[in-house]
Amino acid sequence: IAQMFLNMTKLEKEAQVEATSRKEKAKQRPLALNTVEMLRVASSSLGMGPQHAMQTAERLYTQGYISYPRTETTHYPENFDLKGSLRQQANHPYWADTVKRLLAEGINRPRKGHDAGDHPPITPMKSATEAELGFAVCPAQRLCKQELAARARVLGAPHGQSPQLAPN
Repeated sequence: IAQMFLNMTKLEKEAQVEATSRKEKAKQRPLALNTVEMLRVASSSLGMGPQHAMQTAERLYTQGYISYPRTETTHYPENFDLKGSLRQQANHPYWADTVKRLLAEGINRPRKGHDAGDHPPITPMKSATEAELGFAVCPAQRLCKQELAARARVLGAPHGQSPQLAPN
């Protein structure tokens, strides 16, 4: 509905706001990413079909940017180095400040998911710039955003604003 109104306002030269409302909404941290959720997010957020999404994920995996992308597990093992995984993103141009803040203030363990006994959840393994990832910028950024959100101690930003981890 919001998109429809936005499109209508783009056609007009002037508009008058008659009223506004504000509502706070809490959102659970996402579960760690498994293959099914990766494909769903790739479709809904990035407009990618499942075959293209898997090809991109496999390419990111073979180049060392993400962990093995074929997993049904959404639960990290207790001995998984969450901070080490985050440190890999500490110099990224978009979310370095967020990562450094999380490391300094402390992180929560991601929500407890399902351990299918196969591979750990899909995880960013090293940082990369857009130039390095020209073929897969959006999927890699989306994965990193989800992982940061899963590990954040507090969801939300100052003054009730939504946290912005990186531009879409």
